[in-house]
Amino acid sequence: MQKKIAALLLILLCIVSIYVGIRSTKEIKIDDKKISKHASQIALITLDGTIYSNLSDGFMDDINSAENVRKSLLRAFNDPTVNGVLLRVNSPGGTVGMSQEIYSIILKHRNLKPVVVSMSDIAASGGYYIAAAADRIYANPGTLTGSIGVIMSTFNVKNLLNNKLEVKSEVIKSGKYKDIASPYKNMSNDERAMLQKMIDRTYGQFVDAIMNGRVKRKDKYSVKKIDLKKENLYQYADGRIFTGTQAQKLGFVDNIGGLEEAKKGIREIVQKKFGIRRKVPIVQYNSPSGLNLLFSGLSSNMNKMNTFNNYMPFSTKYPRQPLVVWE
Repeated sequence: MQKKIAALLLILLCIVSIYVGIRSTKEIKIDDKKISKHASQIALITLDGTIYSNLSDGFMDDINSAENVRKSLLRAFNDPTVNGVLLRVNSPGGTVGMSQEIYSIILKHRNLKPVVVSMSDIAASGGYYIAAAADRIYANPGTLTGSIGVIMSTFNVKNLLNNKLEVKSEVIKSGKYKDIASPYKNMSNDERAMLQKMIDRTYGQFVDAIMNGRVKRKDKYSVKKIDLKKENLYQYADGRIFTGTQAQKLGFVDNIGGLEEAKKGIREIVQKKFGIRRKVPIVQYNSPSGLNLLFSGLSSNMNKMNTFNNYMPFSTKYPRQPLVVWE
């Protein structure tokens, strides 16, 4: 009996190893392959949750995570049967680097294959950062979006440790700024000024990204677009949240509508761009299947069970780091 159990475990281990090996394969290099008009489809990719880099490549990864969305976008732009991308975004934002990476992939390749974003419940801060790279943005009237800005949080527990717990932190460092924003000491004025300058520069990158993605759009797609004016961008990029209706009036989104309206929009763009007369199918491109379906289901259930972690602000998981997130 024990031998049978051991054999089953060995087989399972082999299957998992093969799966992980496939997931860990070399990154796809995008080239300008001819896009097929005969086996055409539109890739529907879903980004759900906070945006951050997860390079584990494990079989318990969330299929809708930012890391898997990044990989799915690269595959879609390299797939000759994919004529366009519909990105469904439901995210309050996350880390700066990952938001910028996904934004850059979309902006770089949207001339090759059009991209439409459909905002769900929320597409704020980093979620909007990514959406700004698309050719068109759809939002529901009650979608929460905007929150254009950068934030960094830290804690100061010096008094608690010294006065209440009688614990004193001793730090040995190579330079005066090595422990900048440490929770074990008071922040000096020059440290605060240095961090503020970094936040301001990162904020400038955010505004420039919106400028390049929306203000400087030059496409001639027939689907309605609203030109975002520079004055509106600078006036309202102060961290405030918009509803979808407000965002459209100001030019931050193009159309009011849900996923079905966004599907109609991307189909119209693809059909006219590539001269396709038939209805182009829309396929869930980062949906799990096989073992991936089993393990992603387990991962989803485990995440739901971890209620304490779900209610913790994102900034507590990434202290002393610039974030594009609304919480």
